[in-house]
Amino acid sequence: MKIKKILHCADLHLGAKNIKLPPEKQKFLLQEHLKNLADIFCDEYDLIMICGDLFHNKTVSRKVINSFFNIIEKFSKPVLYIAGNHDENFEFISYPSNFIILNRKNCVYRTENIDFWLPKESYENFDENKINILLAHGEITNKKDNDYFDLTTFMTKKFDYIALGHEHAFSAEKVINTPVVYSGALFANGFDECGDKGFVVLDVIENTINFYFKSIMQTKYQIVDFNITPYENFEILKKSFIENMEKYNKNDITRVVLNGYYYENEKPNIEKLKELLKEFFYIEIEDRTRVKLNFEKFKNETLSFKAEFVNLVENSSIDEDVKNSILTIGLEALQGDDLSI
Repeated sequence: MKIKKILHCADLHLGAKNIKLPPEKQKFLLQEHLKNLADIFCDEYDLIMICGDLFHNKTVSRKVINSFFNIIEKFSKPVLYIAGNHDENFEFISYPSNFIILNRKNCVYRTENIDFWLPKESYENFDENKINILLAHGEITNKKDNDYFDLTTFMTKKFDYIALGHEHAFSAEKVINTPVVYSGALFANGFDECGDKGFVVLDVIENTINFYFKSIMQTKYQIVDFNITPYENFEILKKSFIENMEKYNKNDITRVVLNGYYYENEKPNIEKLKELLKEFFYIEIEDRTRVKLNFEKFKNETLSFKAEFVNLVENSSIDEDVKNSILTIGLEALQGDDLSI
């Protein structure tokens, strides 16, 4: 079979759960992921590469496993899989014949025009007249990472493309003139993975490979920063807050980070703000606001170390903005509050 179009993906982490989400939301996301897989694993491609972390761990439910393999079976064409750090101990009991596991015993898959390899120190029967693709999972830049491996030690032959998994963001660079490509995670699993997720498409033309990233339309994670300063009263804040949140997708998993200052005894009601966002698929609010301290009140206290501190700073020749920051942080420390840094 001659390969003309390839799908490169990794880090599906099927079975992963965001425990913050209610069970019905978790179920919705799983069904969305499986539907997206069924849509993208289609006849458009001649072969699919899954570069590790297909499953989040070895305790993934049989229902999820069966659903995934039903999709693979319907695809019918070759699906190459290598293990990642999350699923390296997963035991494959039964799977479709077109699901091909590359491992130490089966380290190469050959087609008419392309050979697909696992990293090795030496490559037997390496055909330089064909396209050669290397599949790997791990960290190739950070030597302190537990899953680091030195890619260059396995590049004893000239590869035309290196397909990687492990990093959850798409990236592409060249190592010894060979494209080294992380497809990124197919699905996001937390607020540290905001932005587009998807896969890489490889177009094979004669003896060359052209590739590009393709995102998937799906529920995303988004972080919204909102500054409450200047804070006048809760009603004005509420109006401004609603207007700001109308710019964001209500179908995404959303975290709002509140910043800024409020006057003493007028802390905004976080639960009431959250109630304004009931239409969002999921919402959480991270409160980083701080009370705006009344320096005059502390300055006039008798027999007070706080008063001594305020007077000392105010009588200094420090820039006013720096002076206010020092006063705020210093008084917070003296009162045992969280620091505004």
